[in-house]
Amino acid sequence: MPISATQLADFMARIRWIWAVLAIIVILGLLVVFVRTNEAAFTVYKRLKAQDQYVYEEVRPSLVAQDPATFISIRTPADVLTYRETLNRLVYGGDGQRLAETPISADSDSPVLDAVRQFSGVAEAHRFALEVRPGLYSYIYLMVPANPMPHRGLIYHHGFAGSFPQRQDLIEAALKKGLTVIVMDQLAYGENAGEAPCDFPAGADCQANLQFDLTKLKNPLAIHVEPVRVAIDLLNERGINDVTVVGFSAGSGTIVLTAALDDRIRTSIAVAGTLPYYLREGQDAPIGVANYTPLRDAMSLMDLYILGASGGGRMQTHLFNRYDRCCFRNVKGLLYEPVISDRLKELDLDGQFQIRIDESHARHGISKWGIAMIFELMGLQE
Repeated sequence: MPISATQLADFMARIRWIWAVLAIIVILGLLVVFVRTNEAAFTVYKRLKAQDQYVYEEVRPSLVAQDPATFISIRTPADVLTYRETLNRLVYGGDGQRLAETPISADSDSPVLDAVRQFSGVAEAHRFALEVRPGLYSYIYLMVPANPMPHRGLIYHHGFAGSFPQRQDLIEAALKKGLTVIVMDQLAYGENAGEAPCDFPAGADCQANLQFDLTKLKNPLAIHVEPVRVAIDLLNERGINDVTVVGFSAGSGTIVLTAALDDRIRTSIAVAGTLPYYLREGQDAPIGVANYTPLRDAMSLMDLYILGASGGGRMQTHLFNRYDRCCFRNVKGLLYEPVISDRLKELDLDGQFQIRIDESHARHGISKWGIAMIFELMGLQE
């Protein structure tokens, strides 16, 4: 049957309607892609989506009202030595003496090391296996640039739910500047083991998660800090004694703890991963080493910050992403910055403490601005 003019018009109208719907879908899809990939647009989106002004824009009044100084127990220079001795005994048990394990060269059969060797600027790369408990290994990766800077090195400690190659941009930028770099993952991530037989209660049927079951293990903090301290040992063996340690997310807790123990760390930078207990909300909840009950009972994180910044021109910086989609957001760090800084000056501890706020993006990561800030803090800005 021939199609009437009316039927043809209806058909064409449907076609135009379908094309219009498809065009709208494409435009919306492109808009979503733009928002997700453009840092400024994504930041605006996250701010508009926030449930209240206390997510990103303002600090909750009840937190502002608290005096950060009440969470600091270090009041004299002698307290610094006492608290560090207490921390050593807590980490290593007994008299607190560190019995450093010798890392084992482990360059073979490692797809991670193979990937590391493809990073731009790597002239030499090695993997080391550290036996942090009998049969339990943590792996660290050493990268040397073609023209290494004398005496200076960078250690990068990644956090949860990922692996250090996600920070390839930071690592390659450090190599480009001539820094010898050592990188590592949290236990349970990358090539690292994630569980160990329980010490409390002992038994073959009990396996302790190395992040969430620390009270089931003997001296569990040691298995977290030793990879960082062994990395320092390796750098020292190469004549590198100006060491900067960067911890991201949960890795921040580990480097804060290690800097409090080991004054060979000249500069410690905790990115998006540490806050005093009283300022933590939602996903800021302490996990891993920060949630180890004996540590929380012995001293506050504020005390650890002072230990990590004190002595010999040392410096600790906490870098927060104000619009972080995950956690450790807003500007809460600015509440305790002056208290820590003032206590260091009052006690003449020859150290610096500071907070930096990144407002350039809304992701849980280290932005280009953050990378530039890390190098600025190291005195290596362009």
